[in-house]
Amino acid sequence: MSSTAIAIFAKTPGYSPVKTRLAKTIGRAAAETIYRLCVGALEQSVRAVDVAAYWVIPEAAAMDHSLWQGLPVICSANYKDNNLGRQQAAIYQTLLAHYDQAIMIGADAPQLSPALLQRSIDALQKHQFVVGPARDGGYYLFAGRQFLNQGFWTNLPYSSPDTCKRLLAALPEKPYLLESLTDLDREEDLPQLRRELLALPSCSEQQHKILNWLENYFSQ
Repeated sequence: MSSTAIAIFAKTPGYSPVKTRLAKTIGRAAAETIYRLCVGALEQSVRAVDVAAYWVIPEAAAMDHSLWQGLPVICSANYKDNNLGRQQAAIYQTLLAHYDQAIMIGADAPQLSPALLQRSIDALQKHQFVVGPARDGGYYLFAGRQFLNQGFWTNLPYSSPDTCKRLLAALPEKPYLLESLTDLDREEDLPQLRRELLALPSCSEQQHKILNWLENYFSQ
């Protein structure tokens, strides 16, 4: 069986601003609360599959933060600089140097289920790459078992409506595509996030906490 590693790119509330566009409309405290719930949901989903998980954070001072207690943490400040493309290139290459295949996700798609993660792992047995498109034009998951040079990552236009389209066009071969999911970035994403969570065959305990938060939010 192929070995798989997953890197979850995240930030530490209180050390870095989180969900800044969301915070502008619902407030910083609420944005930090839902972000922590997202982290908890993804942690539970990742623990349910056979992968070596690493949380990638940008703050060296937050390595011992309670949010990451007991979790393997990598400080992305040790990889190049704050450029997302160079960071992803370095993390992806590092994982593939030690594992047969690598997955990278962000911390803002808590509806990413163990079943979807497992499907990504299984798809890599027949495909070199797996991509999960986000509804905003980005991607919520990238998985692969083939090295990609740094230029592949640094030439992508991040936070753009055509980020995923450009990524797909730049890949050396056609990837296995997962269904589109919503990245939680803005207040307008909350209703769709709720629908996608409710559409899951079953929700984890942590995903139920997000649904409860959403119900309370919409009832205000």
